[in-house]
Formats: sequence, C-alpha cells, structure tokens
Amino acid sequence: MIGAGATAIALTVVFVFLGPGWGSAVAGIVAGWFLIALIVVLLRGGRGRDAARRAFIATFGWGEWM
Repeated sequence: MIGAGATAIALTVVFVFLGPGWGSAVAGIVAGWFLIALIVVLLRGGRGRDAARRAFIATFGWGEWM
C-alpha cells in the first residue's frame, strides 16, 4: 500500500505543478503498467482477485522497500 500511496501523492504533485495534461499522461502510464501486469498474470494462469492482487503487487510493490 505504500507504493500506491506514494504514487497517488506523486500524481497529485504532477497535477498541481505541471497541469492536467502531464498528470493524465503519468496516470495513464501507471494504469498501463498495471494492465500489462494484469494481462501477464492472467496469461500465466492467475484468476480473479488473485490475479488483480498479483498485478497490484507488480505495479506498486516497490513501496515496501521505501
């Protein structure tokens, strides 16, 4: 959850200081990374909530090392 929170704070900062165009671009990149991770998990046999959890960890798990 730390990674998701840090990402939300970073997105807020980008929206405030660089505007909605850049904020939307960064949010789209994060969403795209999550979708790619979810597709990979689903192709490798993940199902349902477990697949979403594993994709979430692949996207935001870096926050556990902060």
